[in-house]
Amino acid sequence: MKLTRSILLFSLVFVFATSCKKDEVVSAAPGTLTLHFDNIVGDANLQLNTTNTPYTNANGEAFKVTWLTYYISNIKVKSADGKVFTDPVKSDGSQGYYLIDESDSESQDVVLKNLPAGDYTEVTFTVGVDANQVDQGAQVGALDPAKGLFWSWNSGYIFFAIEGVSPVSTEADNAFQFHVGGYKEVSGSATAANNIKTITLSFDGNKAAVNAAHEPEVHLLLDVKKFFNGAGAANVSFATNAARHSPASCKDVAGNIPAAFTFDHIHAN
Repeated sequence: MKLTRSILLFSLVFVFATSCKKDEVVSAAPGTLTLHFDNIVGDANLQLNTTNTPYTNANGEAFKVTWLTYYISNIKVKSADGKVFTDPVKSDGSQGYYLIDESDSESQDVVLKNLPAGDYTEVTFTVGVDANQVDQGAQVGALDPAKGLFWSWNSGYIFFAIEGVSPVSTEADNAFQFHVGGYKEVSGSATAANNIKTITLSFDGNKAAVNAAHEPEVHLLLDVKKFFNGAGAANVSFATNAARHSPASCKDVAGNIPAAFTFDHIHAN
């Protein structure tokens, strides 16, 4: 009887130790982290093509949004122990460039795969496309010119585009259009500007625990109101300048982009 009990006890200890080992191996394996970009207008979730003009800017001008899209690239996530994972980027656009489109819900999830297991606490990303780092030739993926966001090799890509309607706009059909691009300063040019912005957001003390068993989702917000109303633009008025289609003309609103992005929360999937 004592021998039987001893064998049973040894078996339980072995099973427990083996299970712990397996858990440790699984936890140490690489995992996946999703960055979800949610577009809002103040306290409201952004809705495209509404029948009315439900939003109001800092000047009290009503508006609605019909199109919102922007490029995210050069993503890096930092863990609590200081290690940094860099999302690979390919110069033909096939990897590392993401076009966030409000009309396409799937595009709003940027999935980072094969991250080393760890607790991630910070993300850095670029809003823009540095054409100096892009092959001058046939582009694919998010950078495909068929997306309609490529200006020229001199001006690069439109990397933040928002269009809509405001009753006070003097443009045709009361439309407004802000097409932000530009990746370099050109001496003597009245239209060139470098509007690319690099943004770092901490997770406010929260941790995205990445491993083979957990695939957390970090929610980031882009506030359209903050894009129009901020230190860079001194509160845009649709009544005075509602159509901008060159890098220099968008320099003020481009200055608002960093503050328009904020961290919201983490889903620990």
